[in-house]
Amino acid sequence: MQTLRKFDDALGARLDDGARIMFGMFSAVALVVCLAYQLLAVSFPYPLDYGEAPLVDQALRLASGENIYRADIAAPPYTVSNYPPLYVVALAFGVKLFGSSQAFLIGRLISALCAWVASLCLALIVYAPTRDRFAAFSAGLIFLAFPFVVFWSSLLRIDLLALAFSLAGLCLLIWRPISSPRLIVSALLLVAAIYTRQSYALAAPFGAFVWLVTRDWRRALKFTALVGGLTLILFLLLNAWTRGGFYFNVVAANVNEFKLDNLTYHWGRLLDIALILLMIGVASFFLTPRLNPLWTLATPFLIGAVISAGTIGKIGSNVNYLLELCAALSLAAGAVIAWSRARLSVYSFKAAILILIALGVGRMTHFMLTDFTNDLRERRANVSELSRLRQIVAETEGPILADEYMGMITLEGRPLVIQPFEVTQLAWAGKWDQTPLLESIHNKEFAAIIIYDKPWANERWTQETFAAINESYILSDVIAGNRVHIPYQLKTTASPGACLGAVWRLPSDGALGVQWESGGLNFFGRGNLGEVPVYAVADGLLMRPPDWNDAVAIQHADPLNPGATVWSVYGGMSAANGTDSLVAKDFPIGVENVPVKAGQLLGYQGSWSGNPSWPKWMHALFILTRPTDQGAFPTQFTPSLALDPTPYLNLALQAENKNMQPLQCAQP
Repeated sequence: MQTLRKFDDALGARLDDGARIMFGMFSAVALVVCLAYQLLAVSFPYPLDYGEAPLVDQALRLASGENIYRADIAAPPYTVSNYPPLYVVALAFGVKLFGSSQAFLIGRLISALCAWVASLCLALIVYAPTRDRFAAFSAGLIFLAFPFVVFWSSLLRIDLLALAFSLAGLCLLIWRPISSPRLIVSALLLVAAIYTRQSYALAAPFGAFVWLVTRDWRRALKFTALVGGLTLILFLLLNAWTRGGFYFNVVAANVNEFKLDNLTYHWGRLLDIALILLMIGVASFFLTPRLNPLWTLATPFLIGAVISAGTIGKIGSNVNYLLELCAALSLAAGAVIAWSRARLSVYSFKAAILILIALGVGRMTHFMLTDFTNDLRERRANVSELSRLRQIVAETEGPILADEYMGMITLEGRPLVIQPFEVTQLAWAGKWDQTPLLESIHNKEFAAIIIYDKPWANERWTQETFAAINESYILSDVIAGNRVHIPYQLKTTASPGACLGAVWRLPSDGALGVQWESGGLNFFGRGNLGEVPVYAVADGLLMRPPDWNDAVAIQHADPLNPGATVWSVYGGMSAANGTDSLVAKDFPIGVENVPVKAGQLLGYQGSWSGNPSWPKWMHALFILTRPTDQGAFPTQFTPSLALDPTPYLNLALQAENKNMQPLQCAQP
């Protein structure tokens, strides 16, 4: 035993030093990544997140003296202020001083600075009872290594300000001796956190109460009464002043549908990214107050943070629901490091714990670089297109509807007409009547409608809204993935049956645009499911293999290569579930060598995307492919076999542009 002790004293001490160096290096890299990402994101001139523009809109309204908590959104603007006012008040001062064009910079700076303040508070919370500088700095550095923190701290969102208030309140509370003035300021900071984001009424107040009740139960009760009483009084005052609008916006309009799939997805990512820190957090539960002087604060705070993070299953939730949990896990890690340094006499065990945490930091940094930077990279790569989108918004007179990039509207100092996600959730819950909006769309009262062409558009707009847009608006442009619709004029016709000079007619209507996919073209027509016909482009022999529910193929003589043959494929003719086929009944599954004529009806455009959870807009996929040497359809079709269909249809399209493009005929 004595030999092992000597061995540990010699080698274990070196291992412990090496572990600290390793942790320091990993933390330094994480810190550089955090700072670099924040600098790149904060300085980005255009929207980075759907939720940024509504806050800017609220700040603009508040700065002009408007009530941002209306009790009724039956009339425009169809907007909702989901959160208490403190962040918006801070942003309103910035907008008032520097103008709406600087709102993104101001709001993101608030978030980024608050992330560093939160990190400092965590360090001070660990240091107060442990007096361990290394453990204290470790807690702060671990917090800034979480990719959820780095990503969200670079957005114009409320959460980091709320977290900074919350942790500052705990930081004041934990330093001894506890005085009445500090107790009052701590309570005020926790109330400020609650009135920045209402969900912060759980974890930190619970942690503060348990910490106090184990020391002085009378002060614990006074503190709880102060936090709870102030929160309630402010709520009643604000609700009375807004005539019930505060309750409607902050409470009623926030009750979105809860989906277990959302919860499973986000917690699965958390486990994948921060498993080691979660294990450390669980381990901290077993360090009793005798071993861990932070236990009575860190443990209840962690429990409350886990409960809050459980609400991430709501539709529309994002990684901001995990920020308190990130802080709680950082606190737990700091406590475990402090315990190991103070209580463990075996250097090897100390080193093992620190190496494990260092690996956790490294893993989180890896995920930050590989997963969480993609969106910023894409938006920075599209900066010239986004500049063009802003110019279109600036030059468009009249109200504009938008979703992901509605920040382009607020950049011009113009108010939002709608927050589509929020009101769509209210419409689905039966709390908002969308009829006036649909009538306005039918009446073409909006100068433009800009929709980000992503699957989650189906959570932001109702199907009735899509139908109204399709009937009254036409696609004019696609910019950085945004479909720009303008009012449909009577002189504008649907896409032609054939382009002048083309050897073949068009397979279907493409009035809403066309898009490259799998080497072919998706034609997006105007109409509902089962209403937009799909036609044979030329004479030929049709087949429909046994496993083709949504498609047919036709063999033609190749008009551009005399003596050769070519196959045309018509896909996408199915409902969103992938089982209800829209192929014409004349062509049942399994038929072969059925003669068809140019212009003969093959079926109707469908919404099948390959995934029943994400239906596609009405479309038909048209692909041309080379035959086998025997002239048959290739049994293993790949996009590399596809032929460019534009010469056959005489279309003028950009081959390198994979976004939606207006259907344009080339010169004959």
